[in-house]
Amino acid sequence: MAHPFLVGQVKFDPSQPPIALQPFTFSPYNTQNTITHYEAFWGLYLPITTTFRVCDIWRGFWVQRLLWDIGGRLVFATSTVNQVRNSHSYIKDMQEEHDLYQKSGSFARFLTLWSSSLPSLPERIVQLARAIAQAHFWDHEEIEIMKAWISDLHSLGYKFPSIVRPALSRTVIRKKRAAVCVTGLTECIDEAWAKSDVTLRERLHGDIDTFLFLSSSYSSKGSVPLNKRLKQVRSYLNSTVTVLYEDRIIDPQIPSDCKAEFQLRGGAPIPVLGYLQQLWALAECYHLVKDYEKRFHVQYQLLVRTRIDILNQMPSTFDRADPFNINTTIILPRNRYFPQVYDDGFAMGPMESMFYYMTRWYHLKRCPPDGVYQPGIYLFRHLQRFLNVTIDPESTGAADAIAHGSKFCH
Repeated sequence: MAHPFLVGQVKFDPSQPPIALQPFTFSPYNTQNTITHYEAFWGLYLPITTTFRVCDIWRGFWVQRLLWDIGGRLVFATSTVNQVRNSHSYIKDMQEEHDLYQKSGSFARFLTLWSSSLPSLPERIVQLARAIAQAHFWDHEEIEIMKAWISDLHSLGYKFPSIVRPALSRTVIRKKRAAVCVTGLTECIDEAWAKSDVTLRERLHGDIDTFLFLSSSYSSKGSVPLNKRLKQVRSYLNSTVTVLYEDRIIDPQIPSDCKAEFQLRGGAPIPVLGYLQQLWALAECYHLVKDYEKRFHVQYQLLVRTRIDILNQMPSTFDRADPFNINTTIILPRNRYFPQVYDDGFAMGPMESMFYYMTRWYHLKRCPPDGVYQPGIYLFRHLQRFLNVTIDPESTGAADAIAHGSKFCH
C-alpha cells in the first residue's frame, strides 16, 4: 500500500464482515484506524527501545499474546478513514523496519511458546516484558518503563481484566467427521464449490469443517477479473479457515537427469507449473488441517480433497459398505476419458490414509523409472506403493470442472 504508484489506489471492501483472530494466530496491526476497548487499555503502551517503524507492530504481537490469557480477540473490520500519505523517505522506512523483515517469524514463535502461571494480568505483562528483553526483541530498559506504565494505570483507577482459566484441567479432544481441503485458483466459489458443499453435506453426515487454500495471485485468462473473484471468496462465510496465498517459486527437486514427462498421449495438455503448485498446495492444506487439529484439540476421522471449480457428482450417500467404505479405504472418481489413470480432482478417505494422497509433493524428487509424472498415472502408481484405493463409479472429479470461456466463472 506504500508503493508510490499505488498510493490512493488501494480500496477496501465496505461489505467485508469483521474477522476475529483465534488464539495461536498472529497478524500485525499498527496505531492507525485502530479502536482499543477498555479491557485492552493496558495494550496502548508503545515500546521505546525499538525503532519508530517497529514499535507499534511489536506492541501488536505482544498485545495479541496477552489477549489470549484474558479471553480477548483482535478483530479486523473495514476501514473507516481515508488516508492521505505524506511525502517521506521509503528507504529510511525500510532501514527502520529491518527487524520486521528479519525477526517477525521468530518473535511470533517465541510468543506462541511463552506461558505463565502468574495469577494477574499486570504480573504477566511484566513477566512477558522481561522474557522479550531476554530474547533480545527489545531492550531491558523496557521492563522498568512497563512497570511505570502499569503503576500509572493503577493510579488512575484502571481495572485490569481477570485471567481466564481453562474450564477443564485436562484437554478434551473433540471428534469430528471430516475436514475438507478445497484447493485451486480463487474462482468459481459460488458457481461450483458452494453447490458441491451442499451436495457433500447431504451425503456425508456429521461435523464437517472446510479449509479453503487458494491461490490469490494467479490471474487466469477468464472473463472474471481477479479482484472480483477475490471478493467472492472473502465473502464466502461457510469455511472454518480460509488461506489466500500468493504463488511463489517452488522447487519439486526433480533430479536434473530425470527425463520428466507430464503429458498423456491423446490427453489435454498439462500446465506443469500449475500442476506443481497444486501438489504443493495439497501438502500445505494437509498440514494446515493437522495444525488446526493440534491447536484446537480436534480429531478428524476423514479428509476430503476437492478442487474449487468442480461440480461433483456424488452417490446418494457416502455411508456404504465395502468396497466403498470410506472409513477404511480412499475412494477416487472414475476417469471418464482415460480409465487406466486416476482422476486427480476429488478424493475421500481416512485421515491416516489421505496423508499419502496429500503429500505427493515430497516424493517428486524420486524420479520414476520411466520419468512419467502425468497427474493421473503418477497418482495411481504413488498410491499403489502404500495402500489400496477404490474407484467409485458414482463420483466424478476433474472431468466435471466448470469449462473455461467468456460465459463462465474463471
